[in-house]
Amino acid sequence: MKYKTSKIYQSVALALTASSFLSLNSAFAAEKKTVIEKNSTLEVIQVTARKRVESVRDIPIAISSMGEEALKSLGADSMSDIIGNVPNLAMDPNGNSLASWGMRGIVSVTRNAGQESGLGVYVDGVYAGRPASYNIPVSDIQQVEVLRGPQGSLFGRNTIAGAINITTKQPEEELSGNLAASIGNFSRIELQGGLSGYLIEDVLAAKISVFTNTRDGYVKNVFDNKDYMDNDRQGGRLGLYWTPTSNLSITLATDFLDQENQQLFGQALEPQLNDIIPDWYQSDAYTVNQNDPNSEDIQSGGTSLTAEWEMDSGFILTSITAKRYADFEVFSDDDAGPITLSYSHFEDKSDTFSQELRLTSPENDSFDYLVGIYYLDQEVTAQRETITSGAFPDNDLGIFSNATVNSEAWAIFGTTNFYLNEALTLSIGLRYTDEEKTSSFTQLENAGLGFPSVSFSPTIQDSGLSGDISVGYVLNEEINLYGSLRKGIKSGGFQTDIIDFSSEDLFTFEPEEATSYEIGMKGMLLDATLRLDLALFRTDYENMQVGQLLGLGFTTTNAGEAEITGIEIEAEWLATESLTLGFSGGAMDHEYTAYDGCNGSGVSCAGNDLQLVTDWTAAATLDYFYDFNDDSTIQFHVDATSRSDSFTDAINDPDLRVSSYTLLNARISYVTPNEDITVALWVKNLTNKEYSSLFWKYPITPIAFGDSFTGLQHLLGTPRTFGIDVNYRF
Repeated sequence: MKYKTSKIYQSVALALTASSFLSLNSAFAAEKKTVIEKNSTLEVIQVTARKRVESVRDIPIAISSMGEEALKSLGADSMSDIIGNVPNLAMDPNGNSLASWGMRGIVSVTRNAGQESGLGVYVDGVYAGRPASYNIPVSDIQQVEVLRGPQGSLFGRNTIAGAINITTKQPEEELSGNLAASIGNFSRIELQGGLSGYLIEDVLAAKISVFTNTRDGYVKNVFDNKDYMDNDRQGGRLGLYWTPTSNLSITLATDFLDQENQQLFGQALEPQLNDIIPDWYQSDAYTVNQNDPNSEDIQSGGTSLTAEWEMDSGFILTSITAKRYADFEVFSDDDAGPITLSYSHFEDKSDTFSQELRLTSPENDSFDYLVGIYYLDQEVTAQRETITSGAFPDNDLGIFSNATVNSEAWAIFGTTNFYLNEALTLSIGLRYTDEEKTSSFTQLENAGLGFPSVSFSPTIQDSGLSGDISVGYVLNEEINLYGSLRKGIKSGGFQTDIIDFSSEDLFTFEPEEATSYEIGMKGMLLDATLRLDLALFRTDYENMQVGQLLGLGFTTTNAGEAEITGIEIEAEWLATESLTLGFSGGAMDHEYTAYDGCNGSGVSCAGNDLQLVTDWTAAATLDYFYDFNDDSTIQFHVDATSRSDSFTDAINDPDLRVSSYTLLNARISYVTPNEDITVALWVKNLTNKEYSSLFWKYPITPIAFGDSFTGLQHLLGTPRTFGIDVNYRF
């Protein structure tokens, strides 16, 4: 008989009520039907990280999981709002379309249409595609699982940093719905609504959800008297769930997101600019003076068809067919000032088709397994204009490029678990991936700046093995131990950005590889009132792809090697039936061990910190519930997130060091006795902390005005926001 913790803790699971309390540390509870219910033990969290429904304690992977109510208590509007609550998760906040996501020291700069992210995002088993679609709204989300470290077997393609596995809500058995409204400062207005239930009892169910979220910006542009860094997002999901027989289910789902923001990409930081042009630099941190447009428009979404057939033998055959898109248009005032040294216009479009077919064996006492095949076809087109003469809309002189990148990949994969005895499990996963990429790229420069006019059409072919081997050991009814070796690979690519070279050999870069060694513990202690997860890991990162601004061009090079060593902790303590405390943290020692030519010939970055990587992250939470005599409930929630310094470049320029900061958030919620109405007051960045989230240097400023200028710019984080939410469930 298998000795798995899901069975060990069956008695604990039965002891739980239909809903559990809101736990808001980095090991959040899965979604519950009711809003608030006090318990005497912690819930056994169920996840689908290995394409099966399993207890998170049975899986030899460091996982953070959070459900719908946890996301609401965090005040999360989109996926970027969970960053601070997951150990060693990072995002370079350069808008949504050009943002770089990463984890455990592996952060890929993906403003280049020819470079992929090392972090994969999946929605209901479907690869989300380009990073422009990663910042998914959290409305209609059932659960988010963050898998840390290479996920080379089941998720495979370009997941050397990890994967974010998102599960949307299923329809209710009876007709039900919700209406929600939120108002706040900066003229925030958010409206949400959803409806679900059976159209034909036990045969056909449906759901629909829609939302709109608007908020004024918090940075004033004195040039046009407009507010920038605003929010304007609308979207929705529709799903049909057909069960023609008891062992066959078919799901058709579609979603869309439309986002139009007045987005800044830089704020000038040099007071001496005012000696050149008055009022270029603004002493007020939340004021700029920029004459060229700054905006970001994103349209993303897709459709998927998922079929699952459970055979009489117990085998399950799953097919997922999907098509997703992520299009964006960006205008950026590059010089961040009231004159035009240059402004940029980017327009990228991506379409991704994927097909996955897998066979899952029934569970038995000795072993179980999963095998599958995967196919992906992706096309990305990018048009880039950097205008160097005349203010917008003049666009005759500058640097112009057009690029198309086509990727076709297929993979075969499999995992198996061997239950060697009642306590010991051996798990093996393997994936073989073959990918061909072709690119068509032209660049024209007619402003006399010295950039080459070139045309390239190369093809690259990559193939390789990725996977994992792990051992899990049930020490006792409270503690599981595990050890794993994981290998991830990420394909090579093309430099489809502003380039300052003419050799086609420099246009491509090679695949990268990460090998991670990890040991960990997952514990349910003190009579199941304390959840404690620990992980120690080391990652050897080879041939890593580093994208940065070198000279006047954006260049991606294979940096050589890096080493990353880290520790992570996630703890949740049910101190009383009314009080829950949480803590999560991650610390890393990271450096380039070999990186020659990082800033020109003869320059080495060996020994430097990795770019966009912090030394540590931490989060703490407190939740307290108080019941009134009429069975209504009030909840007090406080959370704090903190992260250390980091550099935005591989050279570790002191000017490009993002300082550490801590943010404090709070929420008070009142829930009616029958739990159909919730009213919440909330505040984010309670102390109104002023902090920089990004630094970079615009290289034209010192060319135009002399070496006493550096072109230093930054972006400010969001100041204090507050509001009131009302939610009605029926």
